Amino acid sequence: MDVLVYSGPSTSPPSLSHTLTALRAVLLPHYAVQPVAHQSLAAHPWTATCALLVIPAFVAGTSGAIQPAAAAAVQKYAERGGKVLVLGTDVRVRESRARVSISAGIESVSLADQGLLTLTDGGARLNFSVMPTKASGEAIVGVPATLTLADGSSVGPLIRPPGAAIDLSDAASADRPTVLANYDTSDESRAVAGVKTRIGDGAAIFWSAHLEYSLREEIASSILCKHNPFTPQELATREEGRVRVLRESLAALGLTLPARGSAVPRPSPQVLTGAPWRPGIVRRILEGLDITDLETTSDKGVEIKDSNDAFIIHPASASSTVFGIDQAEGYVNEDPATWNPKHVVAFEGGGLPARELVPRFDLKTYYTALEDARKVQDLSENYIDEGWGMGEALLYGDVVTSTQTMLDKNTALLTTLPTPLLSLASSQLAGRGRGGNVWLSPPGCLQFSLLLRTSLSALPGPKIVFVQYLLALAVAEACRDATVLGEDGARVRIKWPNDIYVEIPGSGERKKIGGILVNTSFSAGRVELVIGCGLNVLNPPPIASLAQLLPPGSERHPTMERTLAAIMAHFERMWTAFVAARGSFAPFMDLYLDRWLHSDQLVTLTTVTPPRKVRIVGLTPDHGLLRTLPERDGWGGGQGTEYIDLQPDGNSFDLMAGLIKTKT
Repeated sequence: MDVLVYSGPSTSPPSLSHTLTALRAVLLPHYAVQPVAHQSLAAHPWTATCALLVIPAFVAGTSGAIQPAAAAAVQKYAERGGKVLVLGTDVRVRESRARVSISAGIESVSLADQGLLTLTDGGARLNFSVMPTKASGEAIVGVPATLTLADGSSVGPLIRPPGAAIDLSDAASADRPTVLANYDTSDESRAVAGVKTRIGDGAAIFWSAHLEYSLREEIASSILCKHNPFTPQELATREEGRVRVLRESLAALGLTLPARGSAVPRPSPQVLTGAPWRPGIVRRILEGLDITDLETTSDKGVEIKDSNDAFIIHPASASSTVFGIDQAEGYVNEDPATWNPKHVVAFEGGGLPARELVPRFDLKTYYTALEDARKVQDLSENYIDEGWGMGEALLYGDVVTSTQTMLDKNTALLTTLPTPLLSLASSQLAGRGRGGNVWLSPPGCLQFSLLLRTSLSALPGPKIVFVQYLLALAVAEACRDATVLGEDGARVRIKWPNDIYVEIPGSGERKKIGGILVNTSFSAGRVELVIGCGLNVLNPPPIASLAQLLPPGSERHPTMERTLAAIMAHFERMWTAFVAARGSFAPFMDLYLDRWLHSDQLVTLTTVTPPRKVRIVGLTPDHGLLRTLPERDGWGGGQGTEYIDLQPDGNSFDLMAGLIKTKT
């Protein structure tokens, strides 16, 4: 499930950033926390997978209300059981003169009435209007304020926007919402800091205080210490109070939180290894990074500062020392962007780390499975310039920020690392999906990125679109291998353009279990491709996974190691033929169309005006566009065939609703 954070044009950038960080710190790995634009609220089917919608603070003094269509969508979402959390803003509560229920078709007030956003509880006839906070010079972010909670305990000081409060003066006492906290001030009479209320069948919590700002980080730490010189320990104690109030608010809205002691993990050291039958792989990679002799670097290793991350490469002899470091002490800040440097231990000569250092992925088992899979696919044993095959060079980390980001956003690694290089993680803290989405990686999810490099003469630019289709096909075929699911793998299907779905046994329900992301970089007549994939292999219900496709009592048990090995072997065979044909997808088209979900599917195309019913007929062979044929009315129809072709990167396919929309 998703926790969506509104990121519209009037949203305060610092509040938005801190809201995302604060929520991820307390909700991972149970929920994916990601921003959502007002266009998506108004036009996209977001409510079914949204566990909570969060509205961060607005820019002080702004008059830009949330657009009416988006505001109406938020009201409808809440009325139908959704949960909303509003942070760091003034809220005015007043009686509504009429019952309001958008979901029931009754709307008698503007939902942006006198505020940036208004939510209405039709039963109690109360409007909750988010009002613009006042800009006041250097105190534009806020001032210190202590909260008195409903149980009488005090928390703080936290950061309060200047004068912000929940104004209940116009609300009838019998219908007032539940007060969660008041401000402990001498010049005001118990100003309300936070309330919880019903909105139809859903609920909302409004906080006028900035619960999103960590008190140990800027901006909050400077504001607090300016008024009172707190010690680091005193700030830490007050920070615990802020986190407690935030967690209690989330729990009150029905979210399931990780145990209090389970803080967001920090990146673990990674290991660079090569297939035992090719002992020179790691040495070649190190030479590509201009590292000649790691053993002489002592315990400090070799540091590489790249455009997005910094890395320290250590020799295998330092593995015990590197893995013995408490990563939480090195990565104190909650922002993943600050989690540097990242440590990598290189195992040359075909060596592998001790099993206890990498408990969640068995490297020896993986390489054995890869060797077997390569034989089944009849892959080459020899490569030009002492190269190697896909999956034979592996960078693995138990916990990483993002396998995709580490390769795609670090220019030096991207352009100098010998390829192919596979980056794998058991857990990601900031995984990336299509269109800027966050890819949540709960236990049981296989997540990897594969770095490839080829010339544009071998793979012309217009043909790169087929790469995502090719990997999707390799995944679907690998799942049919006897080492993975066997005949039960026939339930694994492809959803255009880059998703992996399964058909659940018994119900036939289709659920997503994976996705593919391809990033490209062009230079000097060549292209670097970072092909990312997330695939649910062992996840328990309610998350769909490969393991759930097996019947009770089956002797097959898919593993991460065998599944990855099968994918790499299938993809290398397909990639070799694909590049040999200069990017032609023709050799794979029939198999791809047999494995996808869409043959002859009737959908509504909303990217044209007026929307049209079209039938999916396939892919265009030249540019990989989705080819559709409009349904004709009556007996007419004119001459010729009128195709409508759709680009994969510009459109969003809502499979369940049968809609193709413009992606925003």
